[in-house]
Amino acid sequence: MMQKLLNLLLLCLLVKTGTADAQAIRPKALFSHANFMMAGKSPYVESYLLVKGNSVKYARNANGKFQASIEVILTVTEGEKIKFADRYNLLSPETDDTTKISFNFLDQQRIPVSNGSYNIGVSIKDNNNPSHEKVEATEPLLVKFAPDSMSVSDIQLVESASKSDKSGPLNKGGFNLVPHISDFYPQEEEKLTFYAEIYRALEYLGESQKYLVNYYLEDISLGKKIDQFSGFNRFNTASVNSLMAELNIQELYSGNYNLVIEVRDKDNQLVAKKKSSFYRYNPYQSVNLDKIVSIVTEGSFAENYKNPDSLAEHIRCLSPVSSIRERQYAANLLKDKNMKFMQQYFLGFWKNKNPQDPAKAWNDYYNEVRKVEANFSTAIKRGYNSDRGRVYLQYGPPDNRQESLREPSAFPYEIWQYYKINNQSNRRFVFCNQDLVTNDFLLIHSDALGEHNNDQWMFQIMKRDTQTNDIDQTESDSHYGSQLKQNFQTPR
Repeated sequence: MMQKLLNLLLLCLLVKTGTADAQAIRPKALFSHANFMMAGKSPYVESYLLVKGNSVKYARNANGKFQASIEVILTVTEGEKIKFADRYNLLSPETDDTTKISFNFLDQQRIPVSNGSYNIGVSIKDNNNPSHEKVEATEPLLVKFAPDSMSVSDIQLVESASKSDKSGPLNKGGFNLVPHISDFYPQEEEKLTFYAEIYRALEYLGESQKYLVNYYLEDISLGKKIDQFSGFNRFNTASVNSLMAELNIQELYSGNYNLVIEVRDKDNQLVAKKKSSFYRYNPYQSVNLDKIVSIVTEGSFAENYKNPDSLAEHIRCLSPVSSIRERQYAANLLKDKNMKFMQQYFLGFWKNKNPQDPAKAWNDYYNEVRKVEANFSTAIKRGYNSDRGRVYLQYGPPDNRQESLREPSAFPYEIWQYYKINNQSNRRFVFCNQDLVTNDFLLIHSDALGEHNNDQWMFQIMKRDTQTNDIDQTESDSHYGSQLKQNFQTPR
């Protein structure tokens, strides 16, 4: 399943507040799709379009109510050939008050397709905003169902579900499904609900046979199943079986995961499999500190650390990947240096990261700590306590690292670029060394969420020669030989 965030407005139009529909218009929408088969025989793609209700412009309709209208053009193409095209208006719910919009509105379409490689495209325009140009997005669409063996549909993430025997665009497999169009799960969402269909079990396994469907989460970074987040269903063979399930993700750490569905026959042989990726943002999920004293360290890797000073240092280097509560707990723990408590905390920390192999998780992390110590430490600061060290350990090595140590008029600086950070794309970190003596480059700006953002970061680098008292000025004057702006826009 793919997800596309569409900014529907290229120009922000501010309307005078004297009119009834006055508002700053910034329409946004989410678009995704999933592949299924009708009666287990005829493939189709199901498209989902969610428009954020408080981001579009409203006009009075014939009923005297306010309503938004979005023109949608949906296409499926195969090379230069148009296989499907539809143009229609998507209307919002009616409302009496446009200043208190709290709803979103959803459109779902089903498009018959055959196995093959296509592109699916969507074009959106706000009909109530004459100055608004269309915004278009196109993504690859691969439809591939096995004709002579079992297969699994795409996994549909679900916002809410209820049993229903009525037909309708949101109904499948006896359920009324409201899709969870985004693959982003913030902290307040505690359940991962999903739906999938298994095809041709009757034809492949035979009549009155039983088979097993396992589902679980897989840590993408480790490539391993997380047993804590798993379940299973048993089915009697049918041409189409519907799987409706959910996993409690309240204690799932922030990170990228796969939701995996495996179909196994009575001999436990794998006959079909499907994956769907998502990102979990859960910054405050951490070691269950209330249960630290009950952790058994005997026979674990943590028991091998006998020196309290060495173990204390190992706990300190966890700071870049620890929650605020964990850092506070660790600081109090290290005041007493109780060996047993430190071993319990250390083991508990890595068991939460990798329940199957906490020792490997620690060793992999410590290898990165050694690199940070070798490259970013100073005479008075450990590498993991430096800004560059923290960013490296928290997000991994940058995809691009631009160093500029002798640029005219500029303090030494580095610009790190990450192609992907969690659900964010193309994020940059700017570090600067203003003391010209140590190896300590401070983070002065980043466009990543949750990081220090500073509109005047250029001046901090260029103020070796440039001073300003204008708090609104964000760019420094041009300097001979300066590559600062270019390096930020296109790091090499």
